[in-house]
Amino acid sequence: MRTVIAVDVGTTHIKSMLFRADGTVVAEQRAQTPIEQTREGSVYRPRAIWDITRRQLLTLAERAQGTCAGISITGMAEAGLIVNRKTGVEESDIIPWFDRRTTALAGLQGADGERQVFAKTGLRDSFKYGIYKFLWLLGRPGTDREQAVWLSMCDYILYRLTGRFATDPGFAARTYVYDIVKGCWDDERIQKYGLSRDNFPEVLASGETAGVWRERGIPAAIAGHDHVCAAFGMLAEHADAVCDSAGTSETYIGRLSALDGRMNMDDGLLYGPFVDGGGFFMANVPSSGHSVEWFRKKVQDVPFDYDRMNEQLLAADRRPTGILYYPYLTGMGSPFYDSGCAGALIGLREAHDCYAILRGIMEGIQYQAAWLLDICREKLSVEARYLVCAGGAVNNRALMQLKADVLGIAVHIPTVGEATLAGAAALLIKRQFGEAASQQFLQTAFSCKECFEPDEGLHRQYKEIQTCRFRPLTAFLGRNLEIEK
Repeated sequence: MRTVIAVDVGTTHIKSMLFRADGTVVAEQRAQTPIEQTREGSVYRPRAIWDITRRQLLTLAERAQGTCAGISITGMAEAGLIVNRKTGVEESDIIPWFDRRTTALAGLQGADGERQVFAKTGLRDSFKYGIYKFLWLLGRPGTDREQAVWLSMCDYILYRLTGRFATDPGFAARTYVYDIVKGCWDDERIQKYGLSRDNFPEVLASGETAGVWRERGIPAAIAGHDHVCAAFGMLAEHADAVCDSAGTSETYIGRLSALDGRMNMDDGLLYGPFVDGGGFFMANVPSSGHSVEWFRKKVQDVPFDYDRMNEQLLAADRRPTGILYYPYLTGMGSPFYDSGCAGALIGLREAHDCYAILRGIMEGIQYQAAWLLDICREKLSVEARYLVCAGGAVNNRALMQLKADVLGIAVHIPTVGEATLAGAAALLIKRQFGEAASQQFLQTAFSCKECFEPDEGLHRQYKEIQTCRFRPLTAFLGRNLEIEK
């Protein structure tokens, strides 16, 4: 049977999977993503990343025994480097998406300028975006500006496989100089930075074959960035659902038939091109799983054991704790994007033990999520009939049930454990072999393994707390409460 390989070059792990065309997993490879600290900030060494990825691909290609129809590449969005177009040599390390060395380069265009850029990019200005990393790297002595090409981390893997400088619209969009409405590089803004289109890779459709892996003759393609690949798989047959990628941070994604005219910066959502046409809206809670880890490891003298924690949470009373937690440890993401916003715990009682407080933290994360889904309903007329959830958090069954109770919609957990990899593989199959082949894959990989139904009585209680207590207090947690060091 035909097989495909998907590669996920992630923040903490590089993962590769060999799938059969029917959606079943043949083999998996996993390694930590090696990161180093320099005087300027965090870096990934490009050759180290390529060596790990290449070893994984060689192992899986051997397992495929000549049946592999393609390699589909996904991963983190804004990390990237410079490669010299003429020599093909890496001229920088890979700057991670979260590295803050570019903070001074962002936010210089003012509120009106940001609105104009938002109308083209669907994004709020941020130090994370590729253009600022590119400019920072170009500012170093000895860099050949004319021959420099900006490649995302995944573009770089494609280049090492095929020798082609190419990307997809999703990765191009995260440079902050790609017009997602017109579907092309924004020449006017690129030229304002003293650059040209030659400084950026060719943009191909997500999942389109860019070339063949020269060592093994296997076609290779960029599938798109990780959250959107996962959403492609999870939403393929669920037009009335929203995808929730729940891990250290939490990202909610829904599909839109078109982007033009739908993007309003004041709504508090972000937008981008979907991998197989149309667009997507995105909302995020940066400190969701991070909040649980913060309480588990930093607030507790001895960190909770996961098994013990899950047992206690499953045995706990499902009624609201009365605690209000605001998950802004690293600032607020959607809808205000305020890095100075502070987190808070309010409403503690003597009867609350550590597990009640932990449950209150989990409630607060879901109150924030309910706010974001309310915005999608009010501003985009998107009514999520249920949530499809993937990521490390799905292993916490108490959290999944709480999510259903607070949001008031069913929460579906797909069969596949690695939704990002499976989504990338499914997209490649669709591009190469058509809709029917893709549907067969998706039906196996993304069938519903478990469903958590909301308790309507509990939902009414949670809804009242979220509307009448949680939301009104968010205005007091902005920069005015930031503690001076």
